[in-house]
Amino acid sequence: MNDWVKARNKALLALDVDWALVNAGPSPFGAPPTREVMLIALHKARYECPDMPAEARHSSGAWLRERGYGWRVGPLLPEGELP
Repeated sequence: MNDWVKARNKALLALDVDWALVNAGPSPFGAPPTREVMLIALHKARYECPDMPAEARHSSGAWLRERGYGWRVGPLLPEGELP
């Protein structure tokens, strides 16, 4: 596993918005994302990342469900299932 993936995994596990804002690259929409938007993106990424512990992925799934968010391909899977 390369250093960037290790750093990304650490940031996903910690939901490190500051790391993500610096390392996400330019926004395709022009303006940089807000901290709130980046937190949503981190939860979505953590939910579907197989490198993350299942507990963290389920936690992000619950967080997203509570707020009515889906993931990149549509609605979240039923509670207890992971992509």
